[in-house]
Amino acid sequence: MKIFDIPVINTDGESKTLRDLQEQSNLLVIFFRGAWCNHCKKQLSELNNVFEQFERLDVKPVAISCDTRFKSSLLKTFLKLHFPVLSDEKFKLIDAFDLRTVYKGKEVAKPAVFLFNFEGTQIFNYIGTDYDDRLAGQEVLKEVRKAFEL
Repeated sequence: MKIFDIPVINTDGESKTLRDLQEQSNLLVIFFRGAWCNHCKKQLSELNNVFEQFERLDVKPVAISCDTRFKSSLLKTFLKLHFPVLSDEKFKLIDAFDLRTVYKGKEVAKPAVFLFNFEGTQIFNYIGTDYDDRLAGQEVLKEVRKAFEL
């Protein structure tokens, strides 16, 4: 199965794939450890703060963790995120990206960012090497602009 066809669950309980979410846009896929992670919440908030700039660049962000749909929904509401937060409890998409890791005895996704153009070709990625190793919102925006030479 291709990465773009692996189903995950949105906060409404609907099964979605990256292909469903892309809708002829460039897609920014953000993997995070979970709603309990302060580093993750900070990064997602920073990305939310530059959401309009992503929209102007025709880039659609989506965030993915192994959290339950309920926890993902609470996080989306609490942070007032303008982009989808998806649940991959069975690690199907996380494993497809080879991002499963263990933190304090719990399996989670490594913090990572992937940028795909509207054709589904990966044009940028950053995979954190530790729990606090991730790109800040402005750094992600800078990399997106650089990828599209803007």
